[in-house]
Amino acid sequence: MEIARTDRQISRTKRLSVARSLCGYRLAAVISSQMSSDSPASAGQPQPSRRFGLALSLLAVALALLAYESFYYFSAPPLSAEQKALVAWEGVRAPDFSVTNIDGQAIRLADLKGKRVIVNFWATWCVPCLEEVPNFIRLRAETSPTNVVILGLSTDDATAQKTFAQRNGINYPLAVLQNVPSPYRDIAKIPVTLVIDRNGVIQHVVFSAQDFRTLKKFAVEPDFAGVAGAAPAAGGR
Repeated sequence: MEIARTDRQISRTKRLSVARSLCGYRLAAVISSQMSSDSPASAGQPQPSRRFGLALSLLAVALALLAYESFYYFSAPPLSAEQKALVAWEGVRAPDFSVTNIDGQAIRLADLKGKRVIVNFWATWCVPCLEEVPNFIRLRAETSPTNVVILGLSTDDATAQKTFAQRNGINYPLAVLQNVPSPYRDIAKIPVTLVIDRNGVIQHVVFSAQDFRTLKKFAVEPDFAGVAGAAPAAGGR
């Protein structure tokens, strides 16, 4: 597995700051150009009405530039081929799988029907994964295990995961990801989180680190509405 590096990992604050900087730079260029054209040597002192018109023009330019930069920096990047193939599983009944947790106990997805299941694909060396771990810990502490199951799956061996869990106070089960069907085995870039509803339907497939508000919404929202679709063919549907 490898870390999925997307623009979603750039904070909203940082992107807005960049947008404002670019907007300010371009606006300064416009003002400088306008002041040169209005210099006494070329056109004399501008009249009040002209100053007002200039102010409106500059304001319009500033708003247009800010809108453009905000759209550019806040727009989500296009999904990769792997991500498109995974998203194609939304609205499909989740294939059953069985894994062994770090304490040696078997966990089977079919046995969790009737609960909302949040499956997080992660690794101990994945920085974005580590950023969202506290949110999963908090979610486990604030939701009932009879209603919501959180499961962390990693290709890291059980010893590495157990050591990490003990050091970081993990309060939800972790297991080694192996011998599982698609779409779980197709995940190469992490973190990825699958949300499976009480009827066993994959309701969401999300990429990159998730904040607590998003995870809490996944835990309490209504189940998938509609009839579950057929599993997509290899390569997506």
